Amino acid sequence: MALSINRKELDEFCVRLFRTLDGLGLLPMDIGPRTKPHEYEKFSRLLFGSIKRYNDVEAGFREWESRVLRQDNAQYRKKELYPELEQLRQWLATNTKILVENKANLQHLVTSLYARVFNYLYPRRVLALAYCIKHQGNTEAINPEFLVAALPNAVEQEVEKLRQTFMQDWDTIVADTNAAILANAQYYRSVLKGKREDVELIEPYQEILPIELTESEI
Repeated sequence: MALSINRKELDEFCVRLFRTLDGLGLLPMDIGPRTKPHEYEKFSRLLFGSIKRYNDVEAGFREWESRVLRQDNAQYRKKELYPELEQLRQWLATNTKILVENKANLQHLVTSLYARVFNYLYPRRVLALAYCIKHQGNTEAINPEFLVAALPNAVEQEVEKLRQTFMQDWDTIVADTNAAILANAQYYRSVLKGKREDVELIEPYQEILPIELTESEI
């Protein structure tokens, strides 16, 4: 008999995982066509592979954690992101059966990974770039007090289609985007100064709907 997919739990897990990776600076800043699928998937696949190899979430997580924290981008953020890493570990420990006993769940994650990561990043990156374009030339726009007051209100018209598409998760998306801009202040300061070519992709982004999972991924 085919094993069922624990979709609700996997959705929750992926948001936790992607938020942690993004906080560590291990997910792409540019979601345009120049970014290859493996750049979205690399560090999530490392975790899935470690869990599968050990057939144990705790051992798999510890190996994965050690590897990702050695990455250059993560070095100076690991102390700040420790609570998120620990919460991710605790979630895995609590839900160990989902990924160890039900092999279909792990296979589903591998199959659907690119779509899942892209759909997580898409609204957050578009909102951040729209905000920076709106405040082009004003590097004060990424100061925490300014940012909290201006995002997303300052770009309501520009991102209305985006907000409607992701209405159910909009407040979370805004909070994540706020945190990402502050965590990647150097990158977004260069966007505000007009020094990055990828900001030109904001218009096409707004016309792209999120990637839908195929029947085999569902």
